[in-house]
Parts: sequence; structure tokens; C-alpha cells
Amino acid sequence: MSALDQSPGRTAIIDGKEHLFFSGYSYLGMSHVTEFVELVKEGIDKYGTLFPSSRISNTRLRIFEPIEAFLSQLTSQDETVIYSSGFLAGRAVVDLLFKINAKCFAAPGTHAAVGITAEQLIGDWQQRFIDLTEKTAHDEYVLLTDSLNPLTAAINDFSFLINISSNKKITCVIDDSHGVGLLGEKGEGISSLLPKLSNIEYILTYSLSKAFHINGGAISCSKRFSVLLRQSPFYTASTSVSPSLCYAFIKGQNLYSKQRKKLQQNLTSFQNLVSQIQHISFHPQLPLFILTDEFDQDYFTPHNIIISSFPYPNPSGIKINRIVLNALHTKEDMEAIASVVEKKNGGQPLSS
Repeated sequence: MSALDQSPGRTAIIDGKEHLFFSGYSYLGMSHVTEFVELVKEGIDKYGTLFPSSRISNTRLRIFEPIEAFLSQLTSQDETVIYSSGFLAGRAVVDLLFKINAKCFAAPGTHAAVGITAEQLIGDWQQRFIDLTEKTAHDEYVLLTDSLNPLTAAINDFSFLINISSNKKITCVIDDSHGVGLLGEKGEGISSLLPKLSNIEYILTYSLSKAFHINGGAISCSKRFSVLLRQSPFYTASTSVSPSLCYAFIKGQNLYSKQRKKLQQNLTSFQNLVSQIQHISFHPQLPLFILTDEFDQDYFTPHNIIISSFPYPNPSGIKINRIVLNALHTKEDMEAIASVVEKKNGGQPLSS
């Protein structure tokens, strides 16, 4: 494990030495965008670093209302409720569903924030869920799943939902932490890929940190469900997200758009570099490149490169080795790591 003394961007400083940094989840690199940092400072001048108060206090900040309205529009949902973390948002959804005795099923590998207490689907989980709705007598079901798997660089296909009988009411809870801000033309996330069906209600829960660089979380859902969420202690008894970051988010949408375009350009460039390397697999829409087992951190350390390499979801899990691309990386950065991987492939280093 490498201990960092400052926030990494395209590089990280470890024991005084600069390393190329292909880890973390700051996909858009917002913490190193000067204009965004200036907006955060403006927000601190206006709101301070934190507003330690309940969201239902008799004194409230207005700043939370426009960010919730923006996220609702972005995800095509009626309402959004924001929390101090994505994990808290996910737990708030699940807690409420179990209180109303919903019949919940979780897809394999669903993030612990939403899937840990539900009945686990195995094997071909989409077909398994369809079969359950056909063979059991319940009229309402809840499916808990992630929008994509950041460990395998795969986006879940939700088109199977059209095969569920229209007389079955389905609430589909999707953790879109790694999709929102990235997928879609405007960063709308998985919502742009979901089938619109009268018997399907979507609840999107997500971290705001991965693309947006805000230490918070959110739930975008129907008006009916948002009312219930705002009555839950997960909302009423928790401190809100930093208002200065909310301010920067609202004022900096043009900056997010620029960084998203830069990331897309990097994706295209890097995929062209590594498309013939047998040790790397990837999805064309995701900044995640999965490496085979021999490419752990030890392989990259002599080259002064940091990748994402650790067991997940717990210390006893299987080590996952990934190259995580962000919007800050340069052509030279990408050529450097591609060349190091190419050497293992039996070829010559890629030219710079």
C-alpha cells in the first residue's frame, strides 16, 4: 500500500518521487481543474466548509434545492434527495424498502450499500428474475443492482425488463455511482439506457464523488418515494453534504462538460494504443482497463507507475488489477503505461 501526502491527479507523489497515477475514481480530475478549485473557494467564502445541521432544521441553506433539482433533471426523475455519502444514500433506500416489506432480490456483485440484505440471484440473474416474477404469486418486486461493474468494466443491460409481464409492478433500484457524470451525452448516467415501461419504477442511488468530485450521495426517484425518504432518520438525522462543493457543482457545469470531453478523447486514444494487447480488456464507454493477474502493482512499481491493484470487496477477496484513466492524463502518460504493458506482451515498447 502506498501512502500519499497530497491529492493525486495525473501523477502522485510517493516518498518525494513522482509516479504516473492510473488509480482512484476521480474520473474527470476536477480537483486539479483550477477554475473548479476557485469556485470551491468562492463557495467556502459564502457558506463555510460545512453546514453541520439537520436538513429538517428550522434554519436551512437554499443551496441544496438547486443541486437536487439539477440532478432530477439530469437523471429524468421527479425528485432527488442528497446525502453526505453515496453509501448512506444506498442504505437509506434499502432501509425504507425493508420497512415496507418489499420483496427484494439482488443481482450478483451488487454494491453492499444496496444489495447486502436482499435475496441473492445467481447465474443468469436477468432470466432468474424474470422467472421469479412469472412463477411466484407476488404482484410487486424489487430488483437491486448496479448500473455497471467497475471491477470487470461491464455495463449492465436492462433491456430484459421488457420481458416482464406488464401486470407485475417492478421497482428497480440501481446504484449508478460509476455511471452518473460519465455515461450519456450530458453525463446522465444509466438513465439514458433504461427502457421506459409503465410497470417499472426506477430508483437511482449514487455517489457524487466519482465524476462530480463531491463528497456526497444522492437518490433520484419518484415524488412518492422522495417524500418517504425525507421522513427517514437517514435523512432527518444526518449532516448534509458540503455546501461549498454544491456551489461549485452548480456554477461549474461548463467545466464538467469540458472535462468529460477530455476524458472521451483520452478513452479513444488509449483504446487505440492497447487494442492489440492481449493482457487488457475494456468497455469502449468506460475509463477502466482490466489487466490479467500478472499485472499487479509490483509489476508497475519499477516503472514509477501506480495502478489500482487490491482485493475487493474485502481484504480476503480476489485482487483486481486495473488501469483507471482520467481526464488529466496526457498522450505521453498513456503511451508510457501502454509501453510497459506491451513489453510483457513480447513486443517492443511503443514509440512515444
